[in-house]
Amino acid sequence: MKTAFITGSATGIGHATCNRLLKEGWRVFAGHLDGETLDPAWKNNPNITTISCDVTNPTQIADAAALVSDMTHCSIDLLFNNAGYADTCGVLEAVNMADYRRHFDINFFGPLNVIQSFAPLVKQAKGRVINTTSASVYMTIPLSSAYPVSKIALKALTYHFRMEMKPFGVEVTSLEPGGVKTNMTNLDTNRIDTAWKSIPERLRAEYQKHFLDGVTAIGDNFAMCHPDEFADEIYTKVICAKKLKAYYLLGPGVSIMPWLHRLLPAQTVLNIWTKMFTPKKVKAKNARDSITA
Repeated sequence: MKTAFITGSATGIGHATCNRLLKEGWRVFAGHLDGETLDPAWKNNPNITTISCDVTNPTQIADAAALVSDMTHCSIDLLFNNAGYADTCGVLEAVNMADYRRHFDINFFGPLNVIQSFAPLVKQAKGRVINTTSASVYMTIPLSSAYPVSKIALKALTYHFRMEMKPFGVEVTSLEPGGVKTNMTNLDTNRIDTAWKSIPERLRAEYQKHFLDGVTAIGDNFAMCHPDEFADEIYTKVICAKKLKAYYLLGPGVSIMPWLHRLLPAQTVLNIWTKMFTPKKVKAKNARDSITA
């Protein structure tokens, strides 16, 4: 029976992937935060063990690894670093530094904590590691830079870890989801208000003249798929792959993103994202100005 440890298992992609692996007969260890509501169906399933562990707490992660090691004879086939955090943290000139650091603590140092504790188990099995980064690594998002910047850092870390693990028969990849309906990508009006309130009042009106919040812009331009549908893609295209590629960009309408960077000048790509995050009335004014110029 194959084994997997998955962080961020209570909701979204992590929860859906746990269920897909259970369906395929895997033994699953589901990492979650203390107090999170878990799938009630797991309670009576002998093939899943839930483990309360915060990826920012190295002691808890080490304890989780010790437990998994005891229950799997010191090996694991799949380590899935899925836990993540995304919030609006304001514009860079007045960013909330504590919140910016929190993005890195969870999205970058968290997976590194997990890697350090679980690497011996994956090496023993000559298994695989999936680090969840994001399709946003190809984007420039005003008002919400902390998330994509932290995920870019994780993607770089993933490539280094991929190289270091190759001699041991361990395959490592960056999973880059785009357009998945999760709590993190919830596009409700409360998040729009939160996005603007994250900017000091003295600057808010100034930025509202020039930019849309990320919630509105992304909601208007990207389709969304259900986590269960996305977990099916992860299983068939990544977990079951004969050999792991360096990265997998999955989700509706995101496959073009890397090609923008490969084929177009950097400023042209920035112009594309700027247009997406520009209010319609500003776009109309810019169009009129260009005609009369």
